[in-house]
Amino acid sequence: MEIDCALAVGVATPEHVALAEELGFTRAWCHEAPRSYGDTGMALAVAAERTSRIRIGLAVGGHWRRAGTDADALADLAGRARGRTELVVGMPGGTGRDPEAHAAEVRGTVARRYDLVGVPAWVARPGASEYVPQAFGVPSPRGTALRTIVEVTPGVDLEQLVRRLRPAGVMLRPRTEDVGVELAAFAEACHALRALAA
Repeated sequence: MEIDCALAVGVATPEHVALAEELGFTRAWCHEAPRSYGDTGMALAVAAERTSRIRIGLAVGGHWRRAGTDADALADLAGRARGRTELVVGMPGGTGRDPEAHAAEVRGTVARRYDLVGVPAWVARPGASEYVPQAFGVPSPRGTALRTIVEVTPGVDLEQLVRRLRPAGVMLRPRTEDVGVELAAFAEACHALRALAA
């Protein structure tokens, strides 16, 4: 089972991404939402320099920025993360923008402007509770499993929750201020389930 996290960007985000890598997470995706969070590009750039294995996703919504702006940010991150970058496109709110079309436009712009190809992309299903890989002419992200978002209510039995889900990929979206503690507890539950299955 692969475990991932989707983080709201803040000052501590680079440390949280580094902790996620240390705990065995496969991916850390950070949301680009200028009206709500800090600078995603800066946080991911610092995180890329502090990590070496974890895959780093730039998570954008087609309604927030133009494809060219997202392409510029993705290309910069790809250079810093040395092959560990992924594009994540969420649902576009009420604008009617097709997330698959936005992802394809970003990927096309990155290829034209920067001659950068092969960046894996994930696109949200309705409600953004699940993401599916989009190949766009290159191999999809490892496996075809959904990344299923898990928002953990404090006090829940994590091992039971993870055992019930049992997908190939589970993604934690922290809900409390104590992101590091949530990351560690979720990783421990996933590792315990993995040990039982072995």
